[in-house]
Amino acid sequence: MTQSPLAHIELTNPDRRNALTVDVLHSIAEQANAASASSVLLLTGQGRVFCSGFDMDLVRTRDSYLQQLITALSCAIKAIRRCNATTVVHVQGAAIAGGCALAMACDIVTAQPDAKFGYPVHALGISPAVTLPVLLPAAGGRARSLLMGGDLVTGEIMHAHGIVHQLCDNPDALVQTLLQRGTHASHATKQWLNELEGALCDKRFDGPAGVR
Repeated sequence: MTQSPLAHIELTNPDRRNALTVDVLHSIAEQANAASASSVLLLTGQGRVFCSGFDMDLVRTRDSYLQQLITALSCAIKAIRRCNATTVVHVQGAAIAGGCALAMACDIVTAQPDAKFGYPVHALGISPAVTLPVLLPAAGGRARSLLMGGDLVTGEIMHAHGIVHQLCDNPDALVQTLLQRGTHASHATKQWLNELEGALCDKRFDGPAGVR
């Protein structure tokens, strides 16, 4: 069966601001792996907020659930990064902590100008270091202050730093332009970028046990 040139992963729990659970992250990883024959993979979230990060209600009530979430997030961002398709994310409202990590894993980040990005999780006793393999290539020197400062940053500021690549209300026009390219050439380019970046090395994503 021929795979569609456009694959779409959508977060579908707007009432919970698309909070991340282990099952959701596993599904994202599975869908990203399955999309490798597509030309473009679009990641979006329903409702007013793209993704508010981990479902903290589950973290508070389930032993070891935080560790399971961090492990599942690592698998999800690794799958998005390694997907042969050109990955595009659109952020409205906010991409917080794990949601920001998912966005940074994508090749092209689009966002509304007033969208918020950041990792305000240190006060919860959570290290955001799992996002480093994808944040560092995206943000360069800005990565350190984003992780350690814990502040929320607007889409406009992220765009000024080159981390958000396009400010828009929706990514439809960009996606249609990307779909006009040759799939084989875009796959080859993505694979070489991942090779040069080190994205094919599991150790970069797994990290030291102390920050997992």
